[in-house]
Amino acid sequence: MASPEHPTPKAAPGGPADLDEFLPLHPPALVGRDRELNAALQVLRAPTGPAGVLIVGAPGVGKTRLGEEAAATASSARDIDDGSPGAARGVQRLAPAAVATVVQGLLRSGSARPRTLWIDDAHLLPGPAAECLRELTRRRAHKVLLAMDGAEGHPRLQTLWKDQLVVRLELGPLDVLSTRRLASALFADRLTWPGVVRLAAMSHGNPTLLRELARAALAQNLITSEGSTWRLGDAVPVSSALRDLVARQLADVTHHDRRVLELIALAEPVRLDVLERIVAPDTLLALEDAGAVRVSHPRAEPVPGAPPMVALAHPYVAQVLRQDVGPLRRRHCLRTWTRNVPESVLAPAERVRVAQWHLETGDLPAQEPLRDAVRCALRVHDVPAAIRLSAAAWYGHGARWAAELHARALFADGAFDDLHAFAEKVAAGHPEHLRTLAPAQARACLFSGRQDQAEEIARQLTGTERSAYLALAAAFRGRFTVALEHARMVLRDPESPCHAESALIATGALARLGRPHDALRLYEDLRGRTSDDEGCLFEADAVEEAHALARLYVGRLDEAEGILVREYRTALESDLAGVDARRGLGLGLVLLERGRIREALPYFSFTPAYQAAWRPWNIRAAIHATIAAHCLPDGGRDTASGLPDPVAPGPYAAELAVARAWQAHRQGEQDRARRVLHTAVDAALESCTYGDAVVLLHETARLGLPAHAAVEEELPVQGAYLTSRLHFARALHTSDTKLLAKVCRTLADAGAHLYAAEGYAELARLQRRSGRGRAATASTVQARTLLRDCGDVSTPALHFLGDPAQLSERERTMARLAAQGLTDKEIAHRLVVSPRTVSNTLYRVYQKVGASDRRHLRRLLFP
Repeated sequence: MASPEHPTPKAAPGGPADLDEFLPLHPPALVGRDRELNAALQVLRAPTGPAGVLIVGAPGVGKTRLGEEAAATASSARDIDDGSPGAARGVQRLAPAAVATVVQGLLRSGSARPRTLWIDDAHLLPGPAAECLRELTRRRAHKVLLAMDGAEGHPRLQTLWKDQLVVRLELGPLDVLSTRRLASALFADRLTWPGVVRLAAMSHGNPTLLRELARAALAQNLITSEGSTWRLGDAVPVSSALRDLVARQLADVTHHDRRVLELIALAEPVRLDVLERIVAPDTLLALEDAGAVRVSHPRAEPVPGAPPMVALAHPYVAQVLRQDVGPLRRRHCLRTWTRNVPESVLAPAERVRVAQWHLETGDLPAQEPLRDAVRCALRVHDVPAAIRLSAAAWYGHGARWAAELHARALFADGAFDDLHAFAEKVAAGHPEHLRTLAPAQARACLFSGRQDQAEEIARQLTGTERSAYLALAAAFRGRFTVALEHARMVLRDPESPCHAESALIATGALARLGRPHDALRLYEDLRGRTSDDEGCLFEADAVEEAHALARLYVGRLDEAEGILVREYRTALESDLAGVDARRGLGLGLVLLERGRIREALPYFSFTPAYQAAWRPWNIRAAIHATIAAHCLPDGGRDTASGLPDPVAPGPYAAELAVARAWQAHRQGEQDRARRVLHTAVDAALESCTYGDAVVLLHETARLGLPAHAAVEEELPVQGAYLTSRLHFARALHTSDTKLLAKVCRTLADAGAHLYAAEGYAELARLQRRSGRGRAATASTVQARTLLRDCGDVSTPALHFLGDPAQLSERERTMARLAAQGLTDKEIAHRLVVSPRTVSNTLYRVYQKVGASDRRHLRRLLFP
């Protein structure tokens, strides 16, 4: 997350002299190299085994950064020799020229104290130094950490890993997600996500190139400020160093071949069979041999018979070539393309690119191909292209369909103010087209929190379209029973263009109503169905998300996770900005349910620049970030102010109540936490959202709060998973160990390891209280086994896990607050008791658990 103090660029930073003010010299943390860092540290810290690590890779992939991190982490700061007098010699950094002298001294002295030598640019070592280094590693008395470029360097260094004297770590480009995280970190997480995606794609996973692109963008004033976020301009960042990169990539390319590369850059991605109609085979073979182009299959799921695609080998070279092509050359390439390639054979992405190509040459495409291109852009979530093409269509042709598609594109971008402004312009100049904008306006009102206005617009619609939008409006108010009724009216008409989206609304409503099996059956009917309504963005984004939600409520958490991992990766690899955030949020919800809190939290931690574009998703992210943080030992400190204002009723009313209850409980305000949850249970029962009611009852039990009366009722929910969460609360309320043991097994089988571990921890307490010490020990072992998959979680049920001390709920509350560092007076104020009562209670707690002071108590509570 970006700090408020971080400088924000003005409309144009001052120039190269000011770059360091805006661009940190180092990113806040090493990104995307966790596996390699852990492997290096394992070798460097081991007393036996290989004598060191050899980091190898192409220039710019981050060898030095990884080596510096490994050297700094391998020993504490007091062990690092920075050359200062009297510094302890744990890790010693050496320039290549100094290696021979230092290593020879170590070989002669036979020093018994182990030392780690960190040598960057090891390929520059002269022969004698390499020989000495080999002898040092052969003796294995000291460790070495080397970084070198590819196949360069003295042959003796190459044989170090072949003779198993050191471990070789091959660094390749960063993966897509890591590259984007690094790009975002360089701009303090304030660069809008489309800009992050563009820079990451141009860098091709090379951190050094990415940093140079960031500097060039600042130097060229391509970064502008828009409130708390920064936006990257459309131009391609260039500098002398970047121009040198392009020149090296094209050094062996002839003038004729360069013209072919320009054509490919303008049209990519290009199907190979289409390109072969225009370019001679010998030319394509020569370009492939020179490493200038790459041929690959589409990144989506393989389709039988899908043609190979051709693109330039380096994305940045393609961007520069595309930008540098002059207007006449661009026009000539377009004529060549359209003369040889019929419109009917173009893939959707090619249709979008050709339409943009026309605009770049000053031509306005005909209505039908332009309309088709906008639809394709919406379908593949290329929102910037959809906005540009639909705007050109509206202002060039003034057609009804252009107004409708432009409104949909603005909605997809989350530009709701622009959408309403556009509607006002249409109303002033073309009132006959205003009716066609109503669906997009209704969506914009819903997603910006203006439910009343959305319902007013929806009631002006007719037929199944009216029912579909009323269903959507009811779902956004949290009225899932009403939403299901309206959606069913649409589902009776299979030919309705809103059928698919209404099925999705019904699927989500059924899950919240506690009927996940019915939701799964509805998904099976929905699977494979497509909609004629290109504005139905829920269909493309949420079909599998709804599927995963239904499986989560059924209790098949591993399957839900698998679905969302696949969908999230697809969104990342396809550059679906905004869609990746929404799918990541769904994945985070499943990970939170499984108890893997540290893994889940990053999916909820939206930065000002990385948003889901649509407000409800961003609100849910903030809510679940709070819940996740309060399940961690150090949680709650940075997220307490991140909760949105109360929204009731609403689609996230239950989640918001859970977040506020966890927040109140951590602050020691148990009564407030109980009131929040009990009120939410009453609201859920009144609206028949029994799935939410079960979740709220379960969360009440997890926090150790007095149970709601509904815990004794048999709520009409489907499946063993929801039933077991209800029975969890009932078993604790009635101290029923047999029921609780059964619940724990069901939760563990479902993959909800944290819930199951909490259940076993409570079961152990009940068993110990009844004198069944052996059974309590077995339950404690079960809890600790399940917690291995959860990481460093800390919830009320897990406090003092396995300790024979029998603490009351009030004693546990005071112990937790004391462990957090609160004074007796502060605890007394929160719990509305006297400081003397707090002091006496803590004295009893210390005696029971064997703690000497607050610090010791913290170690017992948060091991």
